[in-house]
Amino acid sequence: MGIQFKRLFSNPIFIGTLTLMFGGLFVSIICAGIKSVYIAATTWFMIVYLFVLALALVLAIITNTLNQYRLALLTMLGVGLSATIGHIGYYINAVSGTLQAMSAGLIFVEITMFFWVLVLGSGPGTYLASLCGMSSEGKSAAGISMANVSTARPNYRATVHSTAGAGAGGSIITDYYASELSQSVISSKQPDPASDMYKARALYAYESNPDDPNEVSIVKDEIMQVIDDSGKWWQVKKDDGTVGIAPSNYLTRIAS
Repeated sequence: MGIQFKRLFSNPIFIGTLTLMFGGLFVSIICAGIKSVYIAATTWFMIVYLFVLALALVLAIITNTLNQYRLALLTMLGVGLSATIGHIGYYINAVSGTLQAMSAGLIFVEITMFFWVLVLGSGPGTYLASLCGMSSEGKSAAGISMANVSTARPNYRATVHSTAGAGAGGSIITDYYASELSQSVISSKQPDPASDMYKARALYAYESNPDDPNEVSIVKDEIMQVIDDSGKWWQVKKDDGTVGIAPSNYLTRIAS
């Protein structure tokens, strides 16, 4: 799990929504500080909670773990939405303009949280999930959805033998760590020297998901061979012989 701030700053959705959220929190904190005598203790607790929630979103983005922690984040967002709406209704009717301004800041935070509920609640392959780089859940090595598979066995280490292109009496041995179903998919996609394959260069570094043994880590400007590019996750072969999948938006095709 590598920390890469490029994931945050390269996506306008991340920048826009989090800027709105932190901006709203900043306005609310300033206004609450000015009129602190009118602010309930529960309001301060809510503001601190929202700030922690915003930091949790940033951490999940820069570590590329939105998929892994989506349920936890959705729970936190649900609590935040419920708590914030009550405070907005209370302070927006105050006679003080400062307290009304605090409510306006909380409204910005509420809008941001509602948007993130839509994003994190969207299934893999949906438009919002794709915009936020959350396409990895439910994928397989060949870009086949695994959502309908309920009988896959636990991970085990298997060795695949292929004699294609190895010459007489020779064999190519590749070691994969995958489920039985994923293993059958990968073995069916073994490189064929006669096929028209090409190479790709990594535009950005990518740290593989430790929960998905089919993924491979890549470094920026690394050159690798593309075996299959039929989905949003391409199957590639690195120079060290490692075969796995990497996000297509991190790769670009180059002349062989």
